[in-house]
Amino acid sequence: MITDAVPLATRAKNQGMADFSIAIATGGFSSGLVVSASGYPVLALTGGIFTLAVLPAIATSGSSR
Repeated sequence: MITDAVPLATRAKNQGMADFSIAIATGGFSSGLVVSASGYPVLALTGGIFTLAVLPAIATSGSSR
């Protein structure tokens, strides 16, 4: 719906902003649920694990330039 409502020249930027906004909202909601169910230490540990899981992909993509 978003991409159909905007001009072609700004379509990718608008879609990216929409995706980013949804990801932020989902992350905020999910982190609230984790904190209420398990507490901040579990949230921090989970965030650390996700960060460590993404680091190899970041390192690999940066070396191809």
